[in-house]
Amino acid sequence: MDLIAALHALAVCALALHAAYHATLLFLLLRAPRAASAPSSRLQANTFPSVTVQVPLYNERAVVERILCAVAAQEYPRDRFRIQVLDDSDDETRTLARQLAAQLRTQGVRVELIQRSVRTGFKAGALAEGLQHTDDEFLAIFDADFVPPPDFLRRVLVEEAVFADTRVGFVQTRWAFLNAEGSLVTHAQALMLDVHFEIEQRARASVGLPISFNGSAGVWRRACILDAGGWQADTLTEDLDLGYRAQLRGWRGVYLPQVAVPSELPADVLSYKRQQARWARGTAQVLRKMLPQITRSALPWWHRLAVLFHLAGYFVHVWVALTAFTAPLLMWRWVSGQDVALPAWLGVMSTLCAVPLVSFVVAQRMQGKPWGATLRALPFALMLGVGVSLSNTVALTSALFDGRTGVFDRTPKRGALRRSPYAPQRADWTALVELALAGYTAWAAALALRRADWFAALPLVLYALGFGAVAADQLRSLAMSKMGER
Repeated sequence: MDLIAALHALAVCALALHAAYHATLLFLLLRAPRAASAPSSRLQANTFPSVTVQVPLYNERAVVERILCAVAAQEYPRDRFRIQVLDDSDDETRTLARQLAAQLRTQGVRVELIQRSVRTGFKAGALAEGLQHTDDEFLAIFDADFVPPPDFLRRVLVEEAVFADTRVGFVQTRWAFLNAEGSLVTHAQALMLDVHFEIEQRARASVGLPISFNGSAGVWRRACILDAGGWQADTLTEDLDLGYRAQLRGWRGVYLPQVAVPSELPADVLSYKRQQARWARGTAQVLRKMLPQITRSALPWWHRLAVLFHLAGYFVHVWVALTAFTAPLLMWRWVSGQDVALPAWLGVMSTLCAVPLVSFVVAQRMQGKPWGATLRALPFALMLGVGVSLSNTVALTSALFDGRTGVFDRTPKRGALRRSPYAPQRADWTALVELALAGYTAWAAALALRRADWFAALPLVLYALGFGAVAADQLRSLAMSKMGER
């Protein structure tokens, strides 16, 4: 094989390997016995452990009132929990946070407001600062776009009784979504995140594999945070970093899918793209940072392998971007009569790449959602996943070869508003490359369709639609912002 064919075969095999791992998780989940509900505890006053609820904020004026009121409404003894507002904002959110904290104090809620003048360490720095101001045994964390139900603390800390096991270091609950039905963009995101929370997290937890902490809607044991080295700001995914550091130290993470916490999804493609690039960069940073610890860990080899597969998950976008580049070249050579030396087994590997699609359907059926809605939204989820593969590849590659942490770009929230009160984010150079990739793969898809090669045409059409839709939405947002400036 020549270089182009070899790169294409490498990418397809890597995608098939990821699909095989995903199929294994699905198999483990489907064969695992249904977990019995934990018996309800008698809610005596002395059964409620002390807990600090940490709410990190950075310029969140659209949602700050919603999150603080939701946390204050917890059905938990007022003398057993307190709220830490970790506000790094540099806009009017600071004033709103002060006013809300004062208002909640008049209602008997214990609220501590910590406002840093310098955003050192971003969210990790804020959480580390808050840890120094409380001695409570447990710490719950909610990002500003979450709305915890009133019974959250009671269920996690008392009724589920998971922390009765002294080796449990943290609990992660399932994310639900406030605006999943708001648009095709949010519906597609919800489908993809449901796969993580309904399939991946459940499967890992069902067989005792390490799970990930997702940064919000979870509870930590203070002793676990300290033992694992505390919050560290040398990656953009401090949550993933601490969660795996703790489990490598022998602590257990517990996943509670029966406890769901609604959250707000990015409302437009550009916000989602920036969020995913941050997650891709941060995950790659954690992989680079922790690879020696993982390989030398005392965990069973299959546990270490599962951790490595998870931390390498964003490499899928590298392989998608690579196939989007190589497949059109191979198609053109084939159509022009040149020899394309690809092994016959590569077609089987390509077929295996579609296995994870089953997880989309299973995740939705586990929530009792209708087939029709799932099948309608599935193509848009695939398009969105393909469309951000280039920017995620850039972010991931940068993380591997650039020792700097990078900037923690916040995801703008709308709350109850029709649009975010903050200026829209600007598209960068990757939008133009995505547009070029859309035209490039559409040309190759046309060649395949002309020869009635449906098997080759299908992924090319998906690439063209995915890159085209993501680029078009960014350019539309850019045009609208320029019109607003006039």
